[in-house]
Amino acid sequence: MIEQLASPSVCVIDDDKNDYVYIGDALNELFVSYVWLSGAVDQLPPHPFTRVQLVFLDLHLSNSLGKDAASYTANVFTKIVSADTAPVVVVIWSKYADDKVAQAGVPPEDQETESELFKRTLFEAEPKFKNRLIFLEMDKPKKDRPADWTDRLKEQIKTALGDQSAIGLLWTWDSLVKDANAALMASLTDLAEQTAGGVDTELTDDHLKEVLQRLTRAQSETVVTVENAPGSLVAILSQLLADQLEHGGGGKALSPHGTWLAQAPGSKTKSSLSARTNSFLLIAEPPDALPPYMPGIVYRFTDNAEFCRVFGISTEILEKQFCNQQRQNNPERVDTWNTAVRPVALEISPVCDVTNNKRYHAILIGGVAVPGDRIPHLQTKNNEALLMLPGGPTFSLRRPLAGFNSDEVFIALSHRLRVSAKIAPLPPWLVPWFRLRELPTTALRNLHMAYASRVGFVSVM
Repeated sequence: MIEQLASPSVCVIDDDKNDYVYIGDALNELFVSYVWLSGAVDQLPPHPFTRVQLVFLDLHLSNSLGKDAASYTANVFTKIVSADTAPVVVVIWSKYADDKVAQAGVPPEDQETESELFKRTLFEAEPKFKNRLIFLEMDKPKKDRPADWTDRLKEQIKTALGDQSAIGLLWTWDSLVKDANAALMASLTDLAEQTAGGVDTELTDDHLKEVLQRLTRAQSETVVTVENAPGSLVAILSQLLADQLEHGGGGKALSPHGTWLAQAPGSKTKSSLSARTNSFLLIAEPPDALPPYMPGIVYRFTDNAEFCRVFGISTEILEKQFCNQQRQNNPERVDTWNTAVRPVALEISPVCDVTNNKRYHAILIGGVAVPGDRIPHLQTKNNEALLMLPGGPTFSLRRPLAGFNSDEVFIALSHRLRVSAKIAPLPPWLVPWFRLRELPTTALRNLHMAYASRVGFVSVM
């Protein structure tokens, strides 16, 4: 269980005790917890750390300079910092960072510094780091260390990090989340105290278990199984954490950043950037333990003929429903449309029925996932059956699919393509692809129910 705490946010990587002891003292006096690593192979963690935010790095962790030192240090760095972690501030703290590395045939003015050589070597070893690391530098004396070096290092650290406004905001947010989680755990402990019988009873792990069991049961509305219990607890703890964040003074803590946050971005927002942002706002990955037909799940059909069979339509009707008239009149263009898009189905059953295990059939709405470059070919004119998210946002998919451009994706559904599917194991031709978040799913569900309840009548004037 102790491994769950082994994920530092600050690392000092230096093999010289005469150096790292001073920066360690400086961090300690700034009340910053950290992990020191010498770079020795037997001291490296079993897996790279995934929560690192700040690294103080000496460039020479072996008895060498130049390419050998850069290669060794780059290898150590990849073993300590996960390439999936970002952003990470790396403070290069080395005696020789600015020294030139002699290279045959390269003019002195064009030769790389030790720092530049390390960065290039690191990016060659792991290209993902190139857009995930922010490099800063701090001086390290080559010979004499001043008597007040710890105090000087404290000021150097503050100065080096002082201009990183966005990083400062993200670290403040990280602190707010940790404070909110601490407040949440304190609240759960207060409940456990009541479970234990009052303040005079010693708290035990079993008392906390009872609190978590009750929360799980409340979220599951009494229908609790081994499979759905973990997900139910995640759902309720997420809501309670959000409540703590909303009432934890976050706005006040972030107010020093209000001036630059209120300014317009320096460049026009690209559609690809909007799609990437919407991928966080609108969609998520399907749960690992996925029961059949979860609301919000978008399924793709591995066999288009099965899509037409399930919804009782022909391929021609599917094309007419979504492909614009101009392309319908050109068989070759229809073929390229069919190759580009993917038939999908969205599950919109009421969440409460699923939670209470009272859903006897899943409600599926059929449609297509359209790559961004094919959106102009979508049938939108006079298409009253078209069902889409308000505003028609595109998003990118984090789970790529061979032959499908997932950088910008648009979901188009049809009110007319609705079926009830029997709750049973998923057939092999129906594959969970991604999940629309709760609010987008609710928006589509509400739009569909409004369409389904339209009244038509005949009158004589």
